[in-house]
Amino acid sequence: MCMLDTHSRRIEWARAVLLGLYLFVLCSLLASLEIQIEGPNGWAADLPTWRTTNPAFTWIFGGKPVTGYHIFLNLTLIAFFHFPLLFVRPSIRAESRILFAYSAISVVWDFLWFAYNPYFGMSRYGPEQVWWFKNWFLGVPVDYFVGLAVSLGFWLLPVYFRQDRLVKRLVEWGAATGVLVSLSAAAAAAIYLVNVG
Repeated sequence: MCMLDTHSRRIEWARAVLLGLYLFVLCSLLASLEIQIEGPNGWAADLPTWRTTNPAFTWIFGGKPVTGYHIFLNLTLIAFFHFPLLFVRPSIRAESRILFAYSAISVVWDFLWFAYNPYFGMSRYGPEQVWWFKNWFLGVPVDYFVGLAVSLGFWLLPVYFRQDRLVKRLVEWGAATGVLVSLSAAAAAAIYLVNVG
């Protein structure tokens, strides 16, 4: 029985690592696509899209202007993430993974937009050049910490509904998020070093 539990834990941990790898690839693709769309003008500054700076709505994006581009891009992603639920039985566990994945990629894909963008790069990554992020902490927008905390909250939903154990879920979240964030930091560092050298 103990060996079976250990084997099951290894499988769940390996799935979490694979999820982190998959999400990194997805973030890289999204960041690259968005660079092609926005170029040097972050937060859809020069796109032909509607926008509002009304505080009644800007809280949705952490104080940034709300644009049609960002609303429909994010709704499309949420719809794509839910597509597999058409073929499997919906569950709290499946929904928690979907919402985790969406909130985690929102942070990392945004970061990679800067890292991969030849018009920005890490040398222009800061509050002076990135006007759409209002608050920064430890060299990154506060929104990133909020996004990762939200991703953890979503990952822990099965614990709240008493369908899983807290420690198990924390370890899995740490594995998936650790792989995702580590690969992103490594990619940003590698690109920065190549551009500096």
